[in-house]
Amino acid sequence: MSTEDIIPGTTPTRMELLELKQRLELANKGYELLSEKLEALTGELFSTVTTYKEKRKKVQKTIGTSQEQLVQLELQMGKFLTQKVALGYPRKFRIDSKSRKLLGISIPVFQIIKEESPQTDTIPYSMRETTARFDSALKVFEDTLQAIIYLAETQSTLTRLAREIIETKRRVNALNYIIIPRIEATVDWIQLTLAERERESFVRLKKVKKKISRK
Repeated sequence: MSTEDIIPGTTPTRMELLELKQRLELANKGYELLSEKLEALTGELFSTVTTYKEKRKKVQKTIGTSQEQLVQLELQMGKFLTQKVALGYPRKFRIDSKSRKLLGISIPVFQIIKEESPQTDTIPYSMRETTARFDSALKVFEDTLQAIIYLAETQSTLTRLAREIIETKRRVNALNYIIIPRIEATVDWIQLTLAERERESFVRLKKVKKKISRK
């Protein structure tokens, strides 16, 4: 046992020994809990990665479909008219952000809110200027937007899970390789010191008894 392993400023007393044993018990419990949390976080991370891959494929597919729809729409209506109608489209979208708890982590939840035009009972664009494909293209574009938002939500979850795993692993390693070994080393040192003192006291007591018996 090296003196570098001993907690600085420790006094080898029975009171200090009792306090260190209590700290050691708490540290071991903390290590077990954090190890369980790390295992749960890792499992959740792998599950979220699978979900992320699925959603990314969906986004790629919907973007491809949107591009095809746009090309076909411009062929039917013309590029200029398509842009004109699109720019004049009154419906707007906003993203509402909330949060939920996952293993103690705050995870974002995104939701698309459609802000309808004041005249909700009418079609928000000219039927004369557009074709039936324009209606279907709108649906595809909205689905693509929704898919992108879901992907962003999952990606944010991945980032936060990864960050929490790194932090939890750092704490687990600190307990396992630094804090717990130093407390154990200090406990051993105090016990050895106290035992040595008891032996010295016993030897002195025997010498005193011998002197007294000789007299």
